[in-house]
Amino acid sequence: MHHPFPPAAISIGASDSSGGSGVQADIKTFTALNCYGASVITAVTAQGFGGVKAVHAMPDQLIRAQLDAVANDLPITAVKVGLCPSASAMRVVARWIREHPNLPVVVDPVAFDAAGVALLQPEVVEVLRKELLPRATLVTPNRHEAALLAGMDEVLTSEDMEEAGRRIQKAHGCAVVVTGGGASGRSLDVLVALDGVRHVESAAANRPKIRGAGCAHSAAITAQLAKGDSLREALTTAKAYVAAAYFAAATLPDGRGVVWHGVTVDDSTVVPTV
Repeated sequence: MHHPFPPAAISIGASDSSGGSGVQADIKTFTALNCYGASVITAVTAQGFGGVKAVHAMPDQLIRAQLDAVANDLPITAVKVGLCPSASAMRVVARWIREHPNLPVVVDPVAFDAAGVALLQPEVVEVLRKELLPRATLVTPNRHEAALLAGMDEVLTSEDMEEAGRRIQKAHGCAVVVTGGGASGRSLDVLVALDGVRHVESAAANRPKIRGAGCAHSAAITAQLAKGDSLREALTTAKAYVAAAYFAAATLPDGRGVVWHGVTVDDSTVVPTV
């Protein structure tokens, strides 16, 4: 029996051997949301839930070859860009995106981890600003990354999140969703787009050792854009998905764990406000 090919998205980023983040997490998320996942590996990491032990960057020519091979065969309808380990690798990705101008592009800048530790060199951030963000549909910085991209000392409050989003949107032209805010028991994202500002909240558990929420969030937005959702619709579904995945997190005996990607989305957990 012939089944039509589903909407397809590419995850461009690093391989995470633990499966908790990076390309592996993205493909799990795409599949959970009924979107076919393809990958372009920019780096291979050796890591567990306790951190990264080693990184090997892919040659730029191989990154380009992966992009062309995937795009030539599959009906790609959206792209997520995660970690690019070098300025030259990011330029390869930005050049390919420029050659495919009709694809929605979600950029997860991966410049800082959740604890605020820098992951990218300044020259990579510069290419991100000048060559990738101007071609993006959406960028999804956490509060540390938003402060960097907006030129602010820190982003703490919802007002800070709005201000950072406005600065980034004005500077680069793409929509922005700043993540990682909210009061106790709630998780807040702030979307700044050409048509205004939107706050999206969900319930949140205080489980600091659970990883993978950021990758799952940007991948879920990408999957929904691949399926034809508007940006606001995609953000609402992604927020619900991550909330459910967070509460269903798989944990080790020491409390460390990862969001569970195979969850069912429940939109009732999300409260969108204008």
